[in-house]
Amino acid sequence: MQNRSKKRPTKRRTSVKLLAAILLVIIGYVGFNLIADTGYQALNPNDTKFKTVTIKEGATPQQMGDTLQQDKVIRSSRAFASYANKHGSEKLIAGTYLLSAAQDVASIYKQMTIGPGAAPQLPAGYAYIGTQQTPEQTAQSIATATGIPSAKILQAYDDSSLIKKMQDKYPKLLSGISGYQKNTYRLYDYIYPGVYNLRHISNPNTVIDKLLSTSNDNLKPYYAEMKTSGVKAPTVILITSTSGGKEFDRRLKFIQKIAPYAQELYKKYNILPSISIAQAAHESNWDNSKLSTKYNNFYGIKTQDTRPGKSVVLPTTEVEDGETKTENARFAVYSSWKESMLQHAQTLSKGNTWNPDQFKDVVAAKNYKQAAKALYDDSYATDTNYPTLLINLIESWNLEQYDK
Repeated sequence: MQNRSKKRPTKRRTSVKLLAAILLVIIGYVGFNLIADTGYQALNPNDTKFKTVTIKEGATPQQMGDTLQQDKVIRSSRAFASYANKHGSEKLIAGTYLLSAAQDVASIYKQMTIGPGAAPQLPAGYAYIGTQQTPEQTAQSIATATGIPSAKILQAYDDSSLIKKMQDKYPKLLSGISGYQKNTYRLYDYIYPGVYNLRHISNPNTVIDKLLSTSNDNLKPYYAEMKTSGVKAPTVILITSTSGGKEFDRRLKFIQKIAPYAQELYKKYNILPSISIAQAAHESNWDNSKLSTKYNNFYGIKTQDTRPGKSVVLPTTEVEDGETKTENARFAVYSSWKESMLQHAQTLSKGNTWNPDQFKDVVAAKNYKQAAKALYDDSYATDTNYPTLLINLIESWNLEQYDK
């Protein structure tokens, strides 16, 4: 039996194995960094919607990242934690933030170091359009993102030729802008709040077109209802962007529920349905107040009746001589919402026991603007802004249609 000696690896084989190992390390390093770089990027650069994200007190950077990823705002919780640890995780502030998937990790980190009240921080080329921004503020945000002078953006908002062009392109979105001068509607009223990627755009008309295209996409689910109800896009945009589609549907259903009875009461008591509906919506916070949901009192009607089940004492806010005060008051309790509306109509029509003509100007009003003003003049309301609030509500929800 022959002895066979084991062959030793040649230097060439050793070199190949060493080279392979080095390559694996390099590939792994590059791959890790590519993943990290991707994790820092925006989850969806074209997502215009904001999300409310709450970061709990005492959360670690990794836990913060987990929350952001779970709420679908960032790509990678690990990338956020890595970025925060590198740039100073102690600077991060817990709280509730308005964030978008169009923001990259650096922008979100910066926003969370400023605090919950900070406006969304965005990468270069992105514009933030907020619900409470003025036309000038939106124009400046667009100008910062694009380099287009804000004056040209403001001019585009009112450009009649551009309005006509956009109306032809987005007829359902801009159906209410044909009389825009009368209704004070401008193109910026039709911009859906959110974050917009405006990189490489240098023409103001192109910017407006891009913004309205997004609005058109967001409002498609509501066009059928808008056509039926006559509610215009600015109202739908305001409600859906701040409170969601369910809240818009809930408010519309509230109107549709009480409108027929408001019209029925008008025939007997001469209180315009638009006024009756608007007051019910305003006073009850769209049937979302404790007084309306639990006690069927839409209008905040007070009473001196102390019998069990006929009244309830609750805190209320009143405006006296321009000063807002909170005090307790006794409010009427009704068996149904129709009883509440009936009492409201009778009170306006017949006045009080000490003054039957207390609200004669409301009854005599020929239109909702006169009636809204008369409610203040006849001392139904103490807030000087009350007529304006009602008029805006009536016009926003097309309540005048029920007066015809």
